[in-house]
Formats: sequence, C-alpha cells, structure tokens
Amino acid sequence: MDESRDPTPPAGSGPPIAGELSPVQRAYGRYATHFLKCLACRDIDRSCTEGGQLWRDYEATSSAVGRLMSDT
Repeated sequence: MDESRDPTPPAGSGPPIAGELSPVQRAYGRYATHFLKCLACRDIDRSCTEGGQLWRDYEATSSAVGRLMSDT
C-alpha cells in the first residue's frame, strides 16, 4: 500500500525558520565572539582596543535602532 501511516501535520506546525539576525544582534555577536577569545578583554585589570571599539559599535547600533523605533 502507498498510503502514509502518519497523519499529515497541520500547516504551520513545522520547525521554525531561522531568519537573519538584527543589526543589534550582529553587533553584539561580533563583540561577544571577540570577548570570549581575548584574554585582555576578560581581565578586569587590562583593556583591549579592539574589544572597546566593538563594544562602542554595539552601543552605537543599539542607540541608532532605538532612535529609529521611537520615531515611528
């Protein structure tokens, strides 16, 4: 017999489709990825120029998106 034994699942019940990350998520992801690999960033007594710039980029992106959202 060619009939399926399992009932057909209802429409829209499949796995979620992964979409593109938001600009804020991408900026934070770049910072977090760097932070996890950089010993200087994880040490409270040291600083890292690249990590600091990535954090400022994340803050600037967050602020810009916040301003855009408040204008609507």
